[in-house]
Amino acid sequence: MSTHMPTAERPMSATHNPQVQWASGLNIIAGIWLLISPWVLNFSALEMARNNAVIFGIVVGVLAAIRLFAVPTASWLSWVNAILGIWVFIAPWVLGFTGDTVAFWDHLVLGVIFFILGVISAIAMPRATT
Repeated sequence: MSTHMPTAERPMSATHNPQVQWASGLNIIAGIWLLISPWVLNFSALEMARNNAVIFGIVVGVLAAIRLFAVPTASWLSWVNAILGIWVFIAPWVLGFTGDTVAFWDHLVLGVIFFILGVISAIAMPRATT
């Protein structure tokens, strides 16, 4: 009698690559930070910066959570997060809030983080199941 569970009955986490786990997990945390940063860093009065932070913080966090908890093989979710990282990075220029250094740097740093973690998660090779 085999002591191994069949692949279909294994818990979802058994098919996750550790690289996907930590990169997507950190992207969830970074998304939450972007979501709350307008109030923590006191730039919530800047409507464009605040709205961008809230919308993209939620979207990045949700996509990373779906990749981590529900569909570990959907690398396209991480590629979308990488592209969203580019948007978050360029948003201060496009939306016109480069004059507020706090909102500006918050978006630049998080844009880079989203991009790097998205790429790391996206290129992770699926873990072979036995």
